[in-house]
Amino acid sequence: MPSSKKNPLRWRAHTVDPGRSDRMRSLTQKSIPGLGPLANDAAAVAATLDLPDLTAFPTPLGKAVRLLQAAAAIEHALMVQYLYAGSTFSGNIPADMPKIAENYRAIIGIAIEEMAHLMTVQNLLKLIGADPDLSRQDFGPPDSDADRLFPFDMLFEPVTHESLAKYVVAESPKEFPSGIDPALMARIITVATQGSGTPVNRVGTLYALLGAVFGSETLLAQKASTGDPWYAMVNDLAAEAARAYGGRDRLHLPESAFQPASVSAQSSDRDWDRSVVKNLDEFRVHVVDGREAALEALRDIGLQGEGPSLVTSEDAHFIRFVNLFKIYGADGTGTGPAPSAAAVPRAAVITVDEQSAASEAISHPDSVRWARFANSRYAVMLGSLELYLRQAPTDRSFLLGWCFAEMFAIKFLSGVLTKKPRTTQAGPGVAAVPFTLPAWTGTEVTWPDLEVALTAAMTEATAILAAGGTTDEQKRVLGHIMTSDQRKLAEVQARKSNSTVRRKPDRARETLDWTAGASDPPHPGDSPPFPNQDQGRFWNLAVSDFKQTSIFGANIVTPVVPGTDSPMIRRLRTGDMPRNRPPLSPTEPEFLFLEAWVKNGCPDDPV
Repeated sequence: MPSSKKNPLRWRAHTVDPGRSDRMRSLTQKSIPGLGPLANDAAAVAATLDLPDLTAFPTPLGKAVRLLQAAAAIEHALMVQYLYAGSTFSGNIPADMPKIAENYRAIIGIAIEEMAHLMTVQNLLKLIGADPDLSRQDFGPPDSDADRLFPFDMLFEPVTHESLAKYVVAESPKEFPSGIDPALMARIITVATQGSGTPVNRVGTLYALLGAVFGSETLLAQKASTGDPWYAMVNDLAAEAARAYGGRDRLHLPESAFQPASVSAQSSDRDWDRSVVKNLDEFRVHVVDGREAALEALRDIGLQGEGPSLVTSEDAHFIRFVNLFKIYGADGTGTGPAPSAAAVPRAAVITVDEQSAASEAISHPDSVRWARFANSRYAVMLGSLELYLRQAPTDRSFLLGWCFAEMFAIKFLSGVLTKKPRTTQAGPGVAAVPFTLPAWTGTEVTWPDLEVALTAAMTEATAILAAGGTTDEQKRVLGHIMTSDQRKLAEVQARKSNSTVRRKPDRARETLDWTAGASDPPHPGDSPPFPNQDQGRFWNLAVSDFKQTSIFGANIVTPVVPGTDSPMIRRLRTGDMPRNRPPLSPTEPEFLFLEAWVKNGCPDDPV
């Protein structure tokens, strides 16, 4: 999985055609006029362009696959690093700082959008007949010198001036929009590199190169002639890349490389966008059926992450990170103190070991149990996601529900761990979700791999409860997860022999897990295992307990007036459920199934 363990992509300087050097300045310059050096590179005598050495991939298809693998690794790495950073402010921002709270929530929003980029990359891989790839950068210096396509060395860390500055530069466009203060940008660029002394690469270069590979000479010229800045830049880059790689026939994918029939197996925005409803849709998964659709998808990712957004009123990642840096200090210059953030570990790989004496390791026995449980949830999520990508489209919807259930679990566990001590020694250090890559990293995920992860998760949850000290909320969430794990384990074991044991209650739970996204709605009420408290994702209870659950004073499956909707179905129909998530339409198959299942008494029939 980690691309650095495949064929390392090393940078190679390519001398730009003098007639094209001015147009290529945004990609070749080592500094930004008036702002000083972008990285610690000496000025070149001749204009040079850094391109990855793709000697090991002589064909356009080989180049496309390897660059998409690198893109997947980058999006995955950025996603977990942003999630890690954003989680350090959970519950720690003072109530009188709403603007800071709003902007720090933006970090989580950007992480979610990186998930959309990751899924679009998977669709691009399918379009050219390649396997899914959930690679992730998982190293720090000096190994990272072997894979400088990554914007910066992997580092889990809290939000700081330095980390925000890195994120700004990594997501920066080729030209800064009007209104960006040059003095502020000069400070950001300095802060971005002063901690590590290494340059921060712009992610946009990779997507521009992918645009050159997925385009054709004719199509890119046509697109560039419209005046679109992104296509103009990619068209110029394609000409230089063709010189560097030995000709157009070694750069551009031939028409025969595209497999339009793969559309039915690709992921859709509808399936994966369960984010908070907003006026603007910032989460976009592109289904791609050919060359032109692929280019539009790459352009969208590049612009959202590295330049002005396609939607004029929507902030690009660059702008959002600049705004975060600006409000970091009370004087608006990024020089003041940060809001109270959790003192989480800062490392490329977070060690989880009761015997460890490392200062950044999670070693407190209680925190170790929760951290190991969180790692198991991350493994289950990655395994479920890869199996979803590999399953036939007609037999994978249940894995979609499993993925969203794990997103919720990781979000919940992040809140738990950032309030737990990192070690047994007195001090401010707290734990965090380690996001440790699972043991199967580097191989194709199998059902037995997922079985191992689920079994470990169940063992760890049992140990947490046996140790005591859990709150009512933690007991409720763990209870829901453990009940869910039991049914998932049974299905995984059946899948090992190409069978299934899924039943209608399983489909109902999976549908509601997908519908709710990563949220944990309060649902005040009552159920046999969890009396007189918030019921949260109550649908994960055993069927007998589910049928006895009440929320907001009414049994969820019993109509208040005979012949009308039950309370749960009524809330789904009106959009009150799920809370702050895209509603189900009453004409959608998911809603129709739930309606019929509840109306028929929640039968425990096979699917």
